[in-house]
Amino acid sequence: MNQTDTVMTPVRAGERIQILDILRGFAVFGILAVNIAGFASPSIWPGYVAPEMPWYDSLAHKLVQFLAEAKFYSIFSFLFGLGFAVQLGRAEARGTDIRSFYPRRLLLLLGFGLLHSVLLWTADILRLYALLGFALMAFRKRSNRTLLIAAGAFFGLSLVLVSLFGGQTGGSTGAIPGLDLVGLARYAYQSTSYLDVLTFQFFGAIGVFIFLTFTQGPGVMALFLLGLLAGRLRIFANLAQHRRLAQRVLVTGGLIGLAGGTLLVFAEASWLAGLGLAVSGPALAAAYIAGLSLLSLRPRGAVLLAPLAPVGRMALTNYILQSLVCALVFYGVGLGWYEQVGAAGLLGITAVIYLGQVVLSGWWMKRFMYGPLEWLWRSLTYRQRQPLRAAEYRPAPAAAD
Repeated sequence: MNQTDTVMTPVRAGERIQILDILRGFAVFGILAVNIAGFASPSIWPGYVAPEMPWYDSLAHKLVQFLAEAKFYSIFSFLFGLGFAVQLGRAEARGTDIRSFYPRRLLLLLGFGLLHSVLLWTADILRLYALLGFALMAFRKRSNRTLLIAAGAFFGLSLVLVSLFGGQTGGSTGAIPGLDLVGLARYAYQSTSYLDVLTFQFFGAIGVFIFLTFTQGPGVMALFLLGLLAGRLRIFANLAQHRRLAQRVLVTGGLIGLAGGTLLVFAEASWLAGLGLAVSGPALAAAYIAGLSLLSLRPRGAVLLAPLAPVGRMALTNYILQSLVCALVFYGVGLGWYEQVGAAGLLGITAVIYLGQVVLSGWWMKRFMYGPLEWLWRSLTYRQRQPLRAAEYRPAPAAAD
C-alpha cells in the first residue's frame, strides 16, 4: 500500500455534504435528552419504579418519550450506513479494497465503546454499531432490491422483539428475582468512590449490551441497510433533486411516528407501548431527517442550521463528552445530583450542555480538521498520524474520507 493509500487526506469543506453533519449535530442533542435520565437515576435498571411526579416533570418525561426516545439513535444508525456507502465509494474510486482498513476501523470503534461502557455509560451504543458494522460489510455488493428486502425483514424482527419486551429498550423490565440492580446502582452512583462505579459498570455493561443487542440490534441493522441504499442513490449529495421525496417522507414518517408515539406514551398494555416505540422510532427519525433536509435547502434555513454542523463533525467526541459531563454532575464522585433532579430539570441541563457543545465545537472546528477522538480514531485506523491542525493540512492528489 503506497503513501496515498495510508495518509487519508480530509475532505475539503466544499466537498462535504453539509446536511449530513447537520443531522449528526441534531442527533447529538436528542441522544443526550434521552440518555441523561440514565445518568441521573436508576431508571434504566430492571425493577425501577418511578416516583410520583409533579405535572411539569410528567409533561417533560412524556415529551422525551414522544419526541426523542428511539428517534435519535435511529438517525445515527441511518447515517452510519450512509457513511459506509460514502467510504465504500471513495475506496472503490481509489482502487482500494475497503476490507483493507474498515475492519480495523470497526475494531477501534468497539474499543471506544467498551471503554465508554465501563468508565462512564453502561448503555453505550458504539459496541453495537461496531459489531453490526461487520454484518453491514457483507451487504456491500448486494443489489438494491436485496437491501430493501433485508431491511424489511430486520424491521419486522424489531417489531416483534420490542413488542415482547414491552417497549422497555432502556433496560427497565420487571425486577430480577434475587438481584436488586436498582439498589446496587444507587449504591454505586451515590458513592464517592469511583472504584464502586467501575465495579458496578463492568458487570452492568455486559447485561445491558446483551439486552440492547436483542431489542435494538435488528432495528439498527435495518437502518444501516437503508442508509447504505440512500448513499448508493446519492440522495443527499443531490438533495435538491429529491425534494419531492423528502416531502413525502416528512408527511408519511410524521404521521406514522406521531401515531406510534401516542401508543408509546398512552397505551396501558406493555406490548402496545413496545409496538409504538418500534414504529415511532424510525418513522419520526425519517421525518426529522426529511424536515431538516428540506429546511437546509432554504437560504435562511441553511444559516439557521449551520451551527449544528461542527457538532456533527465531531459527533464521537461530543457523545463521549456528554457522558463525562453527566457523570461529573450526577455521580457521587462529582456533584452528586443523583436522583435529585426531575425530568423538567434534566431537559434544562440537557439544553445547557448542548449549547456548550455547540459553542465548543464551533471554536474547535475553526482551528482543527477533526474532533480529538475522531483524529485518534482516524490515525489508528490508517496506522499513521493524520493532520490535526488546519495549518498542517496539505491537499494530496488522491483525497478520501
